[in-house]
Amino acid sequence: MADVKKFLSSSRLVTITGVGGVGKTRLALRSAALLRRSFPGGVWIIELADLNDPRLVADTVAATLGLQQQSGVTPLEHLPEHLRDRPLLLLLDNCEHVLDGCAQLAHSLLKQCPLMRILTTSRQPLGIAGETVMELAPFSVPPERVGTPELENLLQYSAVALLQERAQAANPAFTVTADNAHVVMRLCRQLDGIPLAIELAAVALRFMSAETITVRLDRRFRLLTGGTRTAPTRQQTLQDMVDWSYRLCSAAEQVLWARLSVCGSGFALEAAEAIGSGDGIRTDEVLNQIRGLIDKSIVTTERHPDKTRYRLLETLREYGRDRLVERGETTTVRRKHLHYYRNLVAQAEAEWFSAGRTTVFARLRAEHANLREALEFSASEPGEAQAGLLIASSLRFFWLSSGFVYEGRRWLERLLTLTAERDTVRVKALYVNGYLNLALNDATSGTALLDQARALAAELGDQSGAAYVAQISGLTALYNEDPARAAALFEDALAGHRLIGDHAAVAYDQIELALALAFLGDHERAAALFRECPALEENYGEQWMRSLALWAQGIAGLLAGDYQQATAAELESLRLKLDFHEHFRTALCIEILACIASADGDAARAATLFGVSHKIKQNIDASLAGHKHIARLHDHYEAVARSSLGEDTFQEAFELATLLDFDEAIAWITRDPSKAGSPTSSATEESPTPMLTPREREVAALVAQGKTNKEIAATMSISRRTADSHVDHILTKLGFTRRTQIAAWITKQEPH
Repeated sequence: MADVKKFLSSSRLVTITGVGGVGKTRLALRSAALLRRSFPGGVWIIELADLNDPRLVADTVAATLGLQQQSGVTPLEHLPEHLRDRPLLLLLDNCEHVLDGCAQLAHSLLKQCPLMRILTTSRQPLGIAGETVMELAPFSVPPERVGTPELENLLQYSAVALLQERAQAANPAFTVTADNAHVVMRLCRQLDGIPLAIELAAVALRFMSAETITVRLDRRFRLLTGGTRTAPTRQQTLQDMVDWSYRLCSAAEQVLWARLSVCGSGFALEAAEAIGSGDGIRTDEVLNQIRGLIDKSIVTTERHPDKTRYRLLETLREYGRDRLVERGETTTVRRKHLHYYRNLVAQAEAEWFSAGRTTVFARLRAEHANLREALEFSASEPGEAQAGLLIASSLRFFWLSSGFVYEGRRWLERLLTLTAERDTVRVKALYVNGYLNLALNDATSGTALLDQARALAAELGDQSGAAYVAQISGLTALYNEDPARAAALFEDALAGHRLIGDHAAVAYDQIELALALAFLGDHERAAALFRECPALEENYGEQWMRSLALWAQGIAGLLAGDYQQATAAELESLRLKLDFHEHFRTALCIEILACIASADGDAARAATLFGVSHKIKQNIDASLAGHKHIARLHDHYEAVARSSLGEDTFQEAFELATLLDFDEAIAWITRDPSKAGSPTSSATEESPTPMLTPREREVAALVAQGKTNKEIAATMSISRRTADSHVDHILTKLGFTRRTQIAAWITKQEPH
């Protein structure tokens, strides 16, 4: 880690290279954690192992940073502009298979962002100017020598220490002794100190001796003399180690390992059963086979509150793919994978507007890599493009909510060119692609796609398609300040969706129609529509739609001059939106609260709210450019507040608000407005740094007493690692670099 820090201090691009399994990712992550306080702009970790398309590297970085894809430019163009003045560290992990995309992005960022540093892990360098390559060697191993080694000295070799640690986890009775020291030394040398190979060998110590393992390895190495002589010895050793683990598996486990290699970024049990069963493996046998693979450290588990997911380490996944090719099952298994995820996406779409929306979104986020795998297969395998088109279009709300709008558009454009069927699937793909283009401010392409969808829906008599085209066209008209046209289109959409019984779409149409009518000044009819809208009923269950309805109702209240009702609606909408982590929609909600405050004569509160909204939009590189109806409200009521307060006073409150922590700002906004006061003054009086948790405050107090992290851990009955983490978090949140600053801060908070 010291080397990584040293190289990053003199080079803006450092690439850690080395053979697979040598620990590149582990070193990079630990180094990033250590360097966190050196980068005020943050340390951002981008995992690329499950990405297959180099063109999606920039998209993935932008989405991880939470950037709003609404500016009409690509993420590759967006990122340098947004990150230009931010002193941050970007960690790109596992670059070798998307090397061109990583190299292009790194070159662009380093050229335009002078304060940025980039750390990458890859089996080969990016190959661009200014790159410092740090080759990571395997763990140290004992040299060959005669005599009995000192055990204390032996454990100083990192390969031996790792073997003992991992072996004891598998077999608590194992330890390195004078009796087995020579065998352990030979085993570590034979494995060339590669951490993954050592960990796989340690598992076998559960059921065989170290001596037996070394004998079997020796035999295998002799058989490899006719292998590829150009491959590095370390790679041959790792291949041998995985070969050996493969032979330890039962025939059914070997087959399942190969079949599950088509899954990216992990998989649920249901996916494993659907994809891995058949031809010798019954569905009800899959779980037992997975347990066997877990016992042999082939499959790892990731436990979540609602379910367990499973994962093949990337090196083992690559090995499994090779075995799948040898079995001649690649196309068959990938087709099963495609059809499983087609069905999963269809179910997710049906449940999107329900009480389980948050769970559905989390499931799709977890399966993003698998969705990409399925879409790639559908686009490359003759006859499967239609299934991919259905997946890509059914992910409409996922693309918009997750920040992967460009990716959704790219898949739809690619798949639409691969299919000629003029059917309802194509209608849906056209209008969804139109919507995504409009979301990216490409009105020309978006309108053309909607026109194509409208014509094809009419040709086919597709009532659902026609209704959705009308709905999206209505949104376009509303966002572009044509509420009369928007209202007419929402009327058409509402009639169509009622006819086919699409209840979620009916609720959405009612909300947007009521909002259009409010902009037209028809407050009575707008209020009537809101009253009958199921999304405003507490027992409706679907909170995202309810938050949208309350947001629109707040705007209607503002336009009607009912500021008390408008404020209540927007505050409730804001509370609901926080559960969905949609920062742009949160900013829109705060925008309307600012407009209401300005209209109601509270210019000081309005200035602060405008500042908070500005900070959120700035953080995600978003603007109101695509929402002209909201931008007009913003411009008018900000001007009112500036005139009321005076330019200097308004700007001071605005700029102070941009310094607030997000949680601190939300806490102030959601207090009773009549008692909220100024967020900066109230924060100073009640709690100088409300972002510290009670646990962190307790740790800070112990730091002020002069206790070390080890002593803090003992006092609080927590692990040393947890104590380290708490102190790191406190330093970061308070903007400090030394423990003495924490002590001084605590002293200031004590009553005098």
